[in-house]
Amino acid sequence: MNKVSFVVLVIFALFFTSCKKQLPQLPSNKGVEIDTKSTTLLNINENLAKNEDIKLTAFASKKGGFKKSDLGFWYKIEGKGTGLQIKDSTKCEFEFNMSLLNGKELQKGEKQLIIGKKQTIIGLEEGLKLMHKGDFATLIIPWYLGYGIKGFEQIVPPYTSIIYNIKVLN
Repeated sequence: MNKVSFVVLVIFALFFTSCKKQLPQLPSNKGVEIDTKSTTLLNINENLAKNEDIKLTAFASKKGGFKKSDLGFWYKIEGKGTGLQIKDSTKCEFEFNMSLLNGKELQKGEKQLIIGKKQTIIGLEEGLKLMHKGDFATLIIPWYLGYGIKGFEQIVPPYTSIIYNIKVLN
């Protein structure tokens, strides 16, 4: 490569790298606006979740034997099975009884789903991952890991924590 080609190449490279448009900047007298409605709603939901956690901690302590998961639901393995642990992509079939904290039964039956496909509420799916085929367990799921602020059809009211009694079938 001769000197002229090299100089042209360097000028060409400098031209393209120096022609970047400067990003817009906020004027010094302008601050970042804070969305007060979103902040207020976030604070309200955090307080609701904290209050629910206090209530569920007392409930689980009274019942005894429950452990709190890292995610925030309570669980107690009542009977151990002999099967493999349930993991993502596992086809899982289980019997369940869903009730309110006061014991009122909401729904019962048998369900089949594939773990990790978000086919059910997060509290139930994560609770199933703690189990092995054949296990029987009780899960206490707070509303924010369950059916949330909308509830579920006419079965679970909004802001309602639920109890699942589950037996994982082989």
